Amino acid sequence: MNPCEECSLEDKTYECCGRFPDTGEVAFLKIDDTRGVYACPYLDINGLCTIYEKRPLGCRDHECSRFIPYKKIGRLGEEE
Repeated sequence: MNPCEECSLEDKTYECCGRFPDTGEVAFLKIDDTRGVYACPYLDINGLCTIYEKRPLGCRDHECSRFIPYKKIGRLGEEE
């Protein structure tokens, strides 16, 4: 199972998938009719990695266990 399936798109683009690690390449990813983000070109419309099994070393070496998820943008660490 891909552990990244549990992360929100906002967390992914902020913490790890904001760009392709080998080239720095980004692509526009449409979130809905009014919003979008620039992120790794290998994210699908749901924010899942389309090359997870073949992802580069930069992605494989990333340790997200030290990252505190947004819990909604601008509310780090707050309880809902």
